[in-house]
Amino acid sequence: MNLELSPKVLLTQLQSILLHSYPKNKVSTINILVAYSGGLDSHVLLHLLSQLSTPNINLRAIYVNHGLQVEAGAWAHHCENICESLNVPFQSIDLNLSVAKGESTEEVARKFRYQALADNILDDEILLTAHHQNDQAETLLLQLFRGAGVQGLASMPVLNKFNASKNLHVRPLLGFSREALETYAKKHHLQFVEDPSNQDTAFDRNFLRQKILPQLREQWLGLDKTISRAASIQGETKILLDEYAAEELPKVLSKEAYFAESINTLSLAPINLSALKELSLAKQRLVMRYWISQQGFNNPSDKKLSHIFSDLIDAGDDKQPLIKWTGVELRRYQDCIYIMHPLSKHDVSQVLDWDIKESLQVKSLGIVLELKLLSDEIMEDSKNVTVRFRQGGEKIDIPKRGRISLKNLFQEKEVPTWIRSRLPLIYADDKLVKIVNLENYKRHPPTY
Repeated sequence: MNLELSPKVLLTQLQSILLHSYPKNKVSTINILVAYSGGLDSHVLLHLLSQLSTPNINLRAIYVNHGLQVEAGAWAHHCENICESLNVPFQSIDLNLSVAKGESTEEVARKFRYQALADNILDDEILLTAHHQNDQAETLLLQLFRGAGVQGLASMPVLNKFNASKNLHVRPLLGFSREALETYAKKHHLQFVEDPSNQDTAFDRNFLRQKILPQLREQWLGLDKTISRAASIQGETKILLDEYAAEELPKVLSKEAYFAESINTLSLAPINLSALKELSLAKQRLVMRYWISQQGFNNPSDKKLSHIFSDLIDAGDDKQPLIKWTGVELRRYQDCIYIMHPLSKHDVSQVLDWDIKESLQVKSLGIVLELKLLSDEIMEDSKNVTVRFRQGGEKIDIPKRGRISLKNLFQEKEVPTWIRSRLPLIYADDKLVKIVNLENYKRHPPTY
């Protein structure tokens, strides 16, 4: 028999979930941010939380307006009014998204919704979303139809890390059906918004929800609960695989310390390709996925992962391979694989005049060059100082070594190829006098 949804039941569920992350009595106050859309699910969750008589829970709600529905403005007002009636602090975020041709509206909206939540959640808050048992069943089936493995079939965990692991994301209603939420809403006369796009079967989830699952439920009673249990089993399997990958990962990580001050484009823990290839292919795929996820990046699809192996890992030594997916760039240099956020657009032909009375902003790189970079000689002589970027053929004078080409110097320092044109070059009276951040690239023999 299903447990009736109530504030007491929710509190017990929430406390049980959080005990896995916090030792008893360690946290005196729980600060909760509810992702509130105004729909049935999130309204039920918000109402349940607002009825808790526990003094150590602080609650606030946030509404994200994607700008994709004409009614969104009215929904924001509805959410604000509901929060006011429940005495819950409310925040509304406007995104005004546009979806490019060929992009998934669902995926784009989801990506930017979670980014908005990450940008506005406080450091000590826990994010709560109202995903329920039916959502879990839909997610597992969609992942199955897309050919996902354990990572995808694990679907949505009850608890996971959020916002680059700074916060927790909890889904306390995963054990409850939509029917249980509807019963609660009816009992408490909750007024919620209905998004008409939820009826549009052009979206995969809506097609599954409207056309497929009703027929499956007729044949298999308790289908959503059964599928959710399968997702839970896959989740446990994923945890075991992650634990195994965590043991294997240190064996393939390069211990070389790469760091570019103010140009955060390099992974601090690149994969050593030779060490990776000592593993079986299955282990390589497992470790690569784990390495990517542990650094806070979106996991690649199976198709993209195949490209990583065929086009990057197995590429010739003379190649400079690049694999990209949403928010991620994967590159290879010599015997190492690096992961990074997409590089910003950067015009290597630009010449920036530097008034040496103040620091210089390089907008294309998102950095500021401080005056301390300039030698006393340059400061005293008030030379004509400019900042440029590598075009090819540049040379620089190095004490006790003479004049050396940047090409040879970068090869000697083993600066990754995609960084070389992004290192600011300081010129005094048209003479190259300094390469910013070059000293931060030092190669050390890896130890395993």
